[in-house]
Amino acid sequence: MLQPIRPGVALPTETIADRPLDLPALFPGLVRFECEIGFCSAIFLNEYANRHPDTGILGIEKKRSYFLRGLHNLERKLKQDNVRIINFDAHPVFLMLVPPATLDALHIYFPDPWPKKRHLRNRLVNRDNLRMFHDRLRPGGRIYLATDHPDYAAFIERELTAVAELFTRRPYGTADREVLTKWERKQIENGTHVNYYLLEKR
Repeated sequence: MLQPIRPGVALPTETIADRPLDLPALFPGLVRFECEIGFCSAIFLNEYANRHPDTGILGIEKKRSYFLRGLHNLERKLKQDNVRIINFDAHPVFLMLVPPATLDALHIYFPDPWPKKRHLRNRLVNRDNLRMFHDRLRPGGRIYLATDHPDYAAFIERELTAVAELFTRRPYGTADREVLTKWERKQIENGTHVNYYLLEKR
């Protein structure tokens, strides 16, 4: 039998959409805040949160079925009250609800590559969004990013060139990964090359 989810872990959009998020109020007693966009089944989010009980972590997942699966996993495995999750598109959440200079880190692992040319505008990691993410990071804040899609990797490289003045790119690869996503482990086992990026706010 499942234990009931901790009060407030899932944030209903209808109750939070009228004002920017107050992260210190969402995570009482914590002063470090991070976010994962596209947490899917929350395998990474749960394990990472359990390893960092001193960090408040906001998870954003657009697809309802993934969100519910992630909520289920957090219900069973989260050891402390340091995660809040939102079932909505990340762009408006960041644009309207995440205050400037509040995040210490942003995690984006294997975002949808939108491979068709007519859909490229839907890619999460583009120059406009990178500027927005930069604004929401604290000084020295970091973006952790990974993709196994070669065309998306080439696209990211071009977009990073357009915002080169905003970030310092740090060395980063598989050996630096404290916690892997489920998809990441599978791709590594299959011998698929993964492109990693670590961007530090200037």
